[in-house]
Amino acid sequence: MELNSIALKCVFFLLLHLLLVVHGIVPNVTLNETCGDSSGSLRRHTKELCPAGWVINPNKTKCFLHVGRSKSWNESETCCNIYGGHLASLTSLQELHFAQSLCNGSTNSCWIGGRRVNYTASYEWAWSDNSQWNSSIFHLANFSSNCTLHSCYMNYTDNLCTLMTNSSALAGERCGNPHSSVCVLDIDTKCDHMHCHREYLIILAVVSAVILSTTLGVVVWLLVYKRGKKRRRSRKLYDPAASLPSWKVFTKDELRSITKNFSEGNRLVGDAKTGGTYSGVLPDGTKVAVKRLKRSSFQRKKEFYSEIRRVARLCHPNLVTVMGCCYGHGDRYIVYEFVANGPLDKWLHHIPRGGRSLDWAMRMKIATTLAQGIAFLHDKVKPQVVHRDIRASNVLLDEEFGAHLMGVGLSKFVPYEVMHERTVMAGGTYGYLAPEFVYRNELTTKSDVYSFGVLLLEIVSGRRPAQAVDSVGWQSVFEWATPLVQAHRYPELLDSHITSSSTSIIPEASTIQKVVDLVYSCTQHVPSMRPRMSHVVHQLQQLAQPSAK
Repeated sequence: MELNSIALKCVFFLLLHLLLVVHGIVPNVTLNETCGDSSGSLRRHTKELCPAGWVINPNKTKCFLHVGRSKSWNESETCCNIYGGHLASLTSLQELHFAQSLCNGSTNSCWIGGRRVNYTASYEWAWSDNSQWNSSIFHLANFSSNCTLHSCYMNYTDNLCTLMTNSSALAGERCGNPHSSVCVLDIDTKCDHMHCHREYLIILAVVSAVILSTTLGVVVWLLVYKRGKKRRRSRKLYDPAASLPSWKVFTKDELRSITKNFSEGNRLVGDAKTGGTYSGVLPDGTKVAVKRLKRSSFQRKKEFYSEIRRVARLCHPNLVTVMGCCYGHGDRYIVYEFVANGPLDKWLHHIPRGGRSLDWAMRMKIATTLAQGIAFLHDKVKPQVVHRDIRASNVLLDEEFGAHLMGVGLSKFVPYEVMHERTVMAGGTYGYLAPEFVYRNELTTKSDVYSFGVLLLEIVSGRRPAQAVDSVGWQSVFEWATPLVQAHRYPELLDSHITSSSTSIIPEASTIQKVVDLVYSCTQHVPSMRPRMSHVVHQLQQLAQPSAK
């Protein structure tokens, strides 16, 4: 809309300028102001043959004007030139008599067309200014000269001689002497320079306006088209009609039925503080996971549905699909697609019955696919989405051990006190959340990068962000890892399940070092120093297939 407004303003001012040009609304310049004319003025031209104050000759071929103020020949010629004319050049005896009639009454005669004496040949006149003079006039008119041969040899312009006339004769006179003058303006060039080619100016202005308007129109169209294309692509990316074939609002009774009244046998992950996540089966046989949120009086029903609907539109292979929700009497639930292998937290710390430990390649796949899901939220969704709560229990694994991030936007439903309680974990450690949230309550995409860095170290080492150690009590994973990193003992950072497995490929120390470097890059204290998740994805993809030791 802003671009359209600017374009319209440009066209408006251009059209206004065209109207000024077409109607000739320009300042009037008078001979009286510049040349001291008392007989008339040269104004904007009308359909009359001559400008106001000028007189047309009997043949209707030229316009004449007597300028009464006495000036030198050069000054008089300059005044005539201003308006596209010149001092009167005479092509016939009739024109001479007409000029003399205009000059009649002047006490000191009038300058006419510029003619210089050719001092090398006595009194022969050099026709220097134009070719319109008729030299035969000299033989037909009375002629006298005030010039002397001596003055013609002088190198000063004022001492050169040219022509003047009075009511009865044609005479030669020194150029520097003051006289009045007679200007002539040919009928076909009688306009001043600004209006001599008025029609051409109009055509040029109209063509320029058309070109400018067309250019502006094309630019605006391209910008609008590009913006619309982005919107269409964005809608296609997470259009609810395309990505949510079974979106619905469930009743609480329906959720009780499909989860066996939220039985412990159906609990997948979570505790009383977070509400927990339960498995369930819809009437059509579809498996789902039901996330129960902690009760809170801060979230209204309308706001809850609006936020869930927004989150449900996000469609990416590494995000858990939202299939519906429920709100009743302060209880809030979110229904997700069921992801076969469940939470990453269990695979790292409590291997499910019948399951196998995660080897290095599986862990790199989990880290890479998880990073892809986070990068999608940061770079592909407009406006950006900050997850706010990236941790092992919010990452679900499919049958191929690809990561699916759950809980996008859920931190908005968790009171600040609970979030802060999660942050300051046992022993006063920060856990997954970034320091800027702990100290300033600030959460950005860089906060997600920090949380991912903590989780990446947990994936590699198999250690929680904080855990009990007999000798020191509670210890953060970085307090444990940093001395090993400083001593370059990188293999000792690996989870024992990787190193003790007979079938697991143990990565080289250099590969482990690169992963650990990425961990510390993501968890720098200054948020701006942390990398973008798209860069993290690129780094992990290069490290996903390490060479064997």
